[in-house]
Formats: sequence, C-alpha cells, structure tokens
Amino acid sequence: MKTPGRGEVSWVQVFKCITIGDAGVGKSCLLLQFTEQRFRSELDPTIGCDCSSRIVDICGKPTKLQIWDTAGQELYSSINKSYYRGAEVAILVYDITRRETFDHVARWLKAAMEVAPASLTTILIGNKCDMSDRRTVSYEEGESFAKTHGLFFMESSAKTSHNVEEAFTMAARTVWEKIEHGALDPTAKYAGLDFVPNVSRGGRCCS
Repeated sequence: MKTPGRGEVSWVQVFKCITIGDAGVGKSCLLLQFTEQRFRSELDPTIGCDCSSRIVDICGKPTKLQIWDTAGQELYSSINKSYYRGAEVAILVYDITRRETFDHVARWLKAAMEVAPASLTTILIGNKCDMSDRRTVSYEEGESFAKTHGLFFMESSAKTSHNVEEAFTMAARTVWEKIEHGALDPTAKYAGLDFVPNVSRGGRCCS
C-alpha cells in the first residue's frame, strides 16, 4: 500500500461483494480465477463463508473488491444472510449445465433483496459456458430473467476465465457510477464500502 504525502488526499475504495447461488455452480472457482488468475477443478465446498480481495483499477481509481464467497447449501442459508448486510455487489451464479440451479436463482435473489441495501448491484452469471454442449439453460433464458429483474447478465467460464474479469470490474464500475450520480452515499452508516488511505482519488470515474 502506497503511503500518501503530507496534505495529500489519497484513498483506496473498498466495495463489499457477495457471491451467491447453489452449491457446485462454481462460485469459489470464479473467485479464485478473479483473485489469483488460476483454476482448480476440485475445490472443497465452502463452509459458511470465505473472504478474498483484489484491487482493480476503475478509470484511474484503485478499487478494492472485498468478496465474500457464501456457501450454497441450504444448511448455511441463515448464516449467509448475515453476510448480505452492507453489500453493494452481488454476483448471482448458476450452472448452465444444471437446470435446477437456474430454477433456484429467483430464491437467491429474493433472499439478498430482503437483507442487502436497495442500491445493491447484481450481476447474474451463467457459469461453465465452456461446457456449452451440455447446457440445459439457454443464453436467452438467463438474459430474459436478468432484464425482468433489472440485473446485469453474462455467461462465464471459471475454467477459461471468459468474462470473469469483466463481471467483477463491471460491478465495481457500476458502484462508482451510483456514487457519482448520488444514488449511493459512501458515508452512509450501512454502505458496503470503506475508504482507506492509499493513492489519489482523481476525478470522476468514467466521464
């Protein structure tokens, strides 16, 4: 972390992000690909919640995404809700090769909306698009659900890294835009972001 000079106003913007969705859809693999640029086909199931982070540059602003990877098992659903509070980004994941994981997306979204702030930015991701020959959920179905519920949508592959970087950076960029347009107050008590000294904030995010 760079230490600012005397009198310099310098910051790292910390945005809280949660990953939600059924067990086995690839949430942890997406997170590993985003934070460490690597893929493991076999990962232990998440117990409760894990946390990782990465700093990305959003229009000249170093922005730290603090990502909470939640368990997909029903057993941990009540625990997961405690992590939703204060989140400004939700990455909602289903597996395009497992129809039931898409059928459960509405339930996950409802759970998040009950607890998370109204300003929550949600990205719906159909994961494992590298296995498109085994898909049971069409691209159009995912896109239609996202449009109906006001979500961003893309298909991704944690294995090939397709659209992984794009999903997280788009989420961070959207949060910045909400701040700049007054739709999100970064000083609010329950905002899912913190401001920590680092480097110059600069001007507007994406003018």
